[in-house]
Parts: sequence; structure tokens; C-alpha cells
Amino acid sequence: MGKQRLYVVHGMGADAVGLVGKIAAPLARANGNIVDLRQDVLHGLFTFYMVVDLTESDLDVAGFESILAAISDDTGLKISADPYSPAPRSADKKDLLVILIGKDKPGIIAASAEMLGKYNANIEFAKTIGREGVFLMELLTDVSHASIPVENLQRTIRQNMAAMDIETLFQDEHVFIKRKRILVFHIGSSFMAPDVVDEIVAQTGLDVEQAAAARSGKTVLPLIEKAALRLEGLPLDAVDTILQGIAPTAGSVELIQTLKVMGYKVALVSNGFSFFTDYLRKRLDLDYAFGIPIEVDDDARMLGGEIVADELGSHDVDAVLAHLIELEGVEAADITTLSDEGCDRPPGIRLSFDLDVLLRCFNERTVSKENMLGLLSSFGVRQG
Repeated sequence: MGKQRLYVVHGMGADAVGLVGKIAAPLARANGNIVDLRQDVLHGLFTFYMVVDLTESDLDVAGFESILAAISDDTGLKISADPYSPAPRSADKKDLLVILIGKDKPGIIAASAEMLGKYNANIEFAKTIGREGVFLMELLTDVSHASIPVENLQRTIRQNMAAMDIETLFQDEHVFIKRKRILVFHIGSSFMAPDVVDEIVAQTGLDVEQAAAARSGKTVLPLIEKAALRLEGLPLDAVDTILQGIAPTAGSVELIQTLKVMGYKVALVSNGFSFFTDYLRKRLDLDYAFGIPIEVDDDARMLGGEIVADELGSHDVDAVLAHLIELEGVEAADITTLSDEGCDRPPGIRLSFDLDVLLRCFNERTVSKENMLGLLSSFGVRQG
């Protein structure tokens, strides 16, 4: 190691296709060897750092800096470099993967990092995403020099994070082969925001009390049954048109994509009808989506007026969790459920509804007032 000529190179700039190649190729031509590389894209910002070994290269410092300046000019990235002297890794190193999941709020990163530092656990790698009210962080930590036993450290972290409504998971074996984990979004209320409902009511002349009753009540199932009756005869073409006017927010898309890249399976449980949850499953590439099945008349190409009993009981989140445990071969501890209880908006999966599409269907009499009341329940109802 003493003969190596190592430099740490770091940079950032606007993301574009081919940046890693444009960085690596000039260094390779100069016989520079990239021995470590970390690269990420955050909100369109490309970031990287790498360790370059110039031991086999004829480059002097000026020549190396000239190559980096040329790369910067070619890519628009801001790049800097410093000499690097690596510290030898301890043979007694003990890794602990700490996973924190919950509803996003300020202070989670600070609290967890300060706690690990207090007990001399060193964070070696961290990846965090906070989007649409959801927080997920993975911390690879070296606990070989922790000042308290690891089991005490885990208990302390779990207790402190629980006080912030954050669930904590640990993996202390094969930390680079993550266990299969499932994140379940349990949305008990409607995906349609109150202001959107108010505008629909104002533009269609719906009964305000009926519209409010369609979205919440003492028990969910009677509301769903009533909504199904109101949707009887609604053409499937109209349903497809309305669904195409429902779009996930950019933050929701990024969150789901990041979760899947990080190795998580994602499921949705909703009191909405299955034609809606099936659409979200395909649109967001969810692994699972569970909604209330509704009768469909395929010959007449329209919705029926009854909900379909299914063996699973898709509106029962406990039944869904048991089903996922059996289907995926995981333990209950490997499934984290995030609900919208106590939230103004659904966490994680947030949607925009195209009012123009809905109101055009209504104005063209494709959707009746009864149908519209049924649609207000199609996207979920809350037990109140």
C-alpha cells in the first residue's frame, strides 16, 4: 500500500446519460485505475466520489489535474481531487445494518447519527430517501468498538426511534445480502383530497351531505356496498378514461422506484375498489395491490352493482399481511406497515385527479350523479 499513488476524486453536477463513462475513459487511457467508486443521483443532481490509483500511470500531479479539468469541461461537473492515504481495515470489524422506516419528520437523521456516535458505532455507509411523508434510511455501521454490547445498542436505538414513530430493523449477518423486506402502505381513507371533492360537488350539484357520507362512516363495508350499487351500469370505457386522469406525484414515483432499487417489495392495501388499486399497481409497478373487488359485466362492458366476496378479504390488512408472509416466505418482522392514520394526506402514494376528465364525463352524461357519488367512494373510505 505504501507504493500506491492514491487520490480521492469527488464531483457533482447536472445528471446526464453517459457521465460515468466520460469520467472513467480519460483516466483509463492515462493508465489510472479506479479502485473505489460511489455514485448517486439526487433530485437530478449527479454526485460521485472515487479513489484513483496512479501507481502504474506516468501522470504527474499537473497532468492528473489537467485530465480532471478536461473531464469537467466536457461534462459540466465540478470536480476536485486530493491525495489519499487509506487506513487499514481492522480484522475484527463487525458490521450492523440499521434500517429506519416511518413517517418523515425533521430530526430523524440527527437523532440516529448522534446516538450511534455516542456509543462509538461508526457509520460507514448511509442511504436515505424522504418523499411524500415517508422516511427510509439504511446505515451500515461498524460496531466492533461499540462502548456497550450490541444487543443493548439495538434496544437503545429501537426505543429512541420508536419515540419518533420510526420502526427500526437490524441485520447483523450477511449485511451485503439484504433480507427480503416488504413495505405495505395501508391507506384507510380516500386518495382524493377534500378540496378536489369540494370542487366536484360544486361543479356537479351533488348533495353535500351525501358526498360527505360517501367518504366516511361508522363502518366501511356498508359504504362500499352502497358505492357499488351507485356504480351499476357505469361503462368500463368511462372507468378507463377516469383512471387515465389519475396520476401519481413525481415524489411518489421517485419513492417507489428508489424502494425497489434498494430491494424492497411494495404493497398497497386500500378500501378503494380493485379497478382503482389494479390501476395503481400497474402505473407505479407495485408488487401487490389489494382493493375491494367489484362485479364486472364483461359482455355489456360495464360495472355491476355488487362487491365480490374474495377469500382473502382484501380490505382486512391483517389478512393481507398473513397472506404476504406465506406467499413471500418472510417473517412478520420483515414487513413494515405505514398507514395514513393521523395524516392529512396518504403517505408515500399521493395522486392528482384530473378534474377536467371527471367533469367532462359528467357533463356528457357518461357519469350520472349516482355514479359520481359511487366514484367518490371508489378511491377509499375512512371509518369515522
